[in-house]
Amino acid sequence: MRIKHFRKGIVFGLSLLLVPFILPAQVNTVEFGKNRVQYKKFNWKFYQSKNFNIYFNEGGLELAKYITQVAEEELDSVENAVDYSLQRRATIVLYDNYDDYKSSNIGLGIDWQNAGGLTKLVNSKIALYFDGNHNTLHRKVREGIAKILTDNILFGDDLGEFASNQALLDLPQWLTDGYVEYIAENWSTQKDDELKNAILSGDYNNFYQFAFDKPTLAGHAFWYYIARKYKPQNVTYFLYLARLYKNLNTASTRICKKRFKYVLQDFMNDEQERYVADIKQRRNAPRGKLSVVEDLTKSDYYHFAANPNPKNNSYAVVQFTKGKYKVKYYDNLYDEKTLVDYGVRTIQGDMDPNTPILAWDGKGSRLLCIYTKEGKTNMFIYDVIAN
Repeated sequence: MRIKHFRKGIVFGLSLLLVPFILPAQVNTVEFGKNRVQYKKFNWKFYQSKNFNIYFNEGGLELAKYITQVAEEELDSVENAVDYSLQRRATIVLYDNYDDYKSSNIGLGIDWQNAGGLTKLVNSKIALYFDGNHNTLHRKVREGIAKILTDNILFGDDLGEFASNQALLDLPQWLTDGYVEYIAENWSTQKDDELKNAILSGDYNNFYQFAFDKPTLAGHAFWYYIARKYKPQNVTYFLYLARLYKNLNTASTRICKKRFKYVLQDFMNDEQERYVADIKQRRNAPRGKLSVVEDLTKSDYYHFAANPNPKNNSYAVVQFTKGKYKVKYYDNLYDEKTLVDYGVRTIQGDMDPNTPILAWDGKGSRLLCIYTKEGKTNMFIYDVIAN
């Protein structure tokens, strides 16, 4: 293992210099107009193992060692799943927290970096942060490795080869992202519940509407469907044929004996029939039992904090909608008040798993809220009685 030190100001994401050369490329990996603002400089250091280069900020050495160990342990499993080996050391960029991670341009395009020599980061990089959950960290490492290997299979690992192959191979993003999720994470009851709610909601007339609204779930579910119906070994073979022939219909005809659009139709019909049959087999709730119906919207609600006073029906909750955060206070279940509103609306936004943080005092009269905005930590206390 080796550690190297670099001066402040190493800038990740010089991909803007490459824009004139990659304009014909597919949109699913080259995105324009999404340069992120960095609120501080990073003092990057370098750690190396057999298959990975780890860049970490000052004070992150122990976490870098742990992530290196996780990556080396997971590599064989992912390589066996995709039937492809890592051709050169992959790069992991480790951030101290979510805000630093979100300020990175890595993942928005094709990135190069020079640090202590010519270190070319083309398509073999993983940007990570640790949120305190080791299971999430393992999954993110597997996703990153799977993403690198998938891109190498489809487009190559050299810049010129990557760009030229991208221009010729037009695969939908939900298909490739879903494949990465399929490799990184096993299908679970939670995923199955999400798929059931989507299929039975009546909101989608066809697969393309579903994939547009929930691309990662749709992609993961599609490959899981292919594995169940056409054997697991045909999942990677399907993707390989799509790359080889640069045509999804050809790959679909070879594996499924029908054109791609008909496979998607079968998916929607088969999944609906499966879930309807499952519901019919379940026993109805006994008479007199309470049934709860939840109205789902396009917003995500998390960090719920109920008032500890048993006589008070007020509560607070964090609402996240495509990059925008709102902390809402509800009095007597229905009277709503927005306490803080921040963030930038995006088409798709990553939700901060750590903040805002909500906490009540013992009497349920004051609510503490801690949140991060523009790289700074903010705090306020809402007095329920005074307001």
